[in-house]
Order: sequence, then C-alpha cells, then structure tokens
Amino acid sequence: MLQVKEIGYLKNKMKNSSDKSATSSAILSASILSAIGIACWNLLPVTLGAAADSYSLSDQQLGLLGSSLLTGWLIATIPAFFYMHLINRKWVTVFGVFLAAAGSIVSVFFDSILVLYISWATAGFGMALIYCVSIQLIAELGDIERSFGYKIVAEVTVGAVLLYVFPIFIISIWHYAGASFGIAITYMSALFFLRWITPFQARKHEGPEQKAGSAPLSAWIAVLCLLVFLSGVTGLWAFLERIGTDIGVSSGQMGVFLSVLKLFGGLAGLTVILASAKFGVRWPHIAAIITISVGIMLLHLAEDAYTYAMASWIWEYGFSLGVAYQFAVIARLDTTNRLLLLVPSCIGLAGMIGPAAAGYLKQSESYTNVYIFAVLTALIPSLVFIYLTSKKMAVKVKQ
Repeated sequence: MLQVKEIGYLKNKMKNSSDKSATSSAILSASILSAIGIACWNLLPVTLGAAADSYSLSDQQLGLLGSSLLTGWLIATIPAFFYMHLINRKWVTVFGVFLAAAGSIVSVFFDSILVLYISWATAGFGMALIYCVSIQLIAELGDIERSFGYKIVAEVTVGAVLLYVFPIFIISIWHYAGASFGIAITYMSALFFLRWITPFQARKHEGPEQKAGSAPLSAWIAVLCLLVFLSGVTGLWAFLERIGTDIGVSSGQMGVFLSVLKLFGGLAGLTVILASAKFGVRWPHIAAIITISVGIMLLHLAEDAYTYAMASWIWEYGFSLGVAYQFAVIARLDTTNRLLLLVPSCIGLAGMIGPAAAGYLKQSESYTNVYIFAVLTALIPSLVFIYLTSKKMAVKVKQ
C-alpha cells in the first residue's frame, strides 16, 4: 500500500515538474516573441541612419519614413481587438512574419521613396501582429506579473544585442541592404517559437459568458491610464538626449549612458520576476511613482554628465517597473483577455502624442514644463491604478 502511495506521489511530482517546465518554456517563448515584435523599434535610429546614407534622404523624408512604420503598426493593432480571438494565432504569427520580412526586403530593390514608405508601413503592420500575439499569450499564463517581467527582460536583452550587432557587423559593411535583410532574418526567427503558440484564446471568462467588448469599465479606464502614462514616458524620452547635450554630455558619453540605461530597464524586469505579486498590486505602483519622481527631480537639478546619467537611469528603472505592473493590472481586470490587444495601440499613439505634447510645452531653453508633464502623467495614472486595485473595487488577484 505504501509503495502505491509512493508511486502516486512520484507521478504527481513528475507531472508538476513537467507542467512547470512547459509553463517556463511558454513564458520564455512569448517573451522572446514580444522582443522580436518590437525589434524594428529598437533598431529605428540605426536603420533610419542607414536609409539616410544609402538614399540621401532629407530630414523630412526620414521623419515620414519613421511615421510610415508607426502607421502600419497602428493599422494592425487597433482592429486586432475585434478579430484576434476569432482566428488561429499561429497563422497570424506566420502572416505577420511574412509581411514584416517582405516589407524589410522589398525596400532594397526599388530606388523610390514611395516604395520605401509603403514597405516600411507593411513591415510595421507585420511586426505589430507578432507583438499582439505575444502579449495575449503572456496574459494567459498563470503568474501574470512574473510573465511581464520576463517580457521586459527579453525585450531589453534582444534589443541590446541587436543594437550592438547591427551597426558594427552589418550596417558598417552592407549598409541599408544589410540592415533590411538582417531585420528580415530576425523576424523569421519568430517561426521557431510556433510550437509554443496556442492556436486560440485559452483563458476562460470569469462568471457568465461575456459578449465581445464587454470588459469591465475598470479595465477600459486602466487602458486609458496606460496611454497617458506612456505619453509622458515617450515625451521625456524624445528630449532626453537633448537635455544631456545641453548639460554638456559628449556624444561618446551619451552612447554609454543610454546603453547602461537599457540595462536598468532590464533590472526593473528582473525585479518584477523576483517580486511577482508578493507585495500585492499597489505597492509596486507606489514604488514606481517614487522612483520616477526622484529620477525626474534629479534630472531637473543635473548640472553635470554623471548626475544626468544617474537621474536618467533611475527614471528608466521606475517607468519600466510601472509599465510591467500596469500591464499586469489590465490583464487581471480584463475578463475577456482582449483589452491587452489595445496595449500596442497605446504604444503607437503615445509615440505620437507624447513627443508632440512635450515639444509644445518646452519653453526656450527650459525643460521645466516637460518635467512637470512627465511627473503628472506618471503620478495620475499610477494613482488610478492603485484605486482600481483597491479592495473597494473588489479586484481579485488570480494566482
């Protein structure tokens, strides 16, 4: 009898171990898929520079080229809310990889600015599909906070590797053509992770079956708050290099500082992985508010390169921590598992709203209004997130 119990115990232990291994593989795969989906955003400065050198593009044309990528991204992400739960995500991924790779490669063979605009918009559409699949997969995994922590670490790591490899080993030798084929190969690597993509939405609804678009009001408010938060982040990010230059940071120092800055984003992801939901869903937002505020205050007071560097690193850590937990709150509030598909749209829209608002608020040589904008757009959404996750709102933390 004892032997039977021992055998049963061992079987259960092996099954649990196998389940944990499968979950870990799924988290890792979805996180890397996410990093591949935003690869072109991380490489945007170097690919725009390569395009400018190869095609002698003006500043206006470069701006429109970046906008073309954003346009394709938005065209893909906004409707994704309505159709992603209806179709096979494996095929969405394959289609996204095809469009992203084709858009990257086609631009090499035509010496036309119009073709460049169209091909970049096509690539933006494809990479958005890959990102949408990855973020929905992450939301379906058990430990939501830790999963989004892995997502941030993967995006920072892959982005850092690409930013190191492309300028030195690819663009310096093969210029824009090399960059385009390199990006296409990066996107095609997403096909390796198809085996871990579940075809259709797996997370069950809570309570009665809900109709399309019937996510709670609190979840919609959370998405809107994320848009506001990201607008403040992108607004300050757009001027971060200029702020450093005005202080007297050299171009060599700036390159090092921004590289280390990305590591602090990864450190925030590691913090989320280790902390997960151990401290609830409110304290991490409070920690993010404090860290962001300290970083911006130091940035405002900075008068030398090293204070500037420390301030920007602290700010990066704070907003990366905040973003991870905001994603997790949206995932918990959204009983349909579909509102997270609006997150990529928020990223794209914030990229339009934030820099424009910060540019409008900047006065002559002073960045004070930009700092105030960045603090308020971090503080107000974070306070709303804290309220939404309070006991009063009866939000259940699913373990």
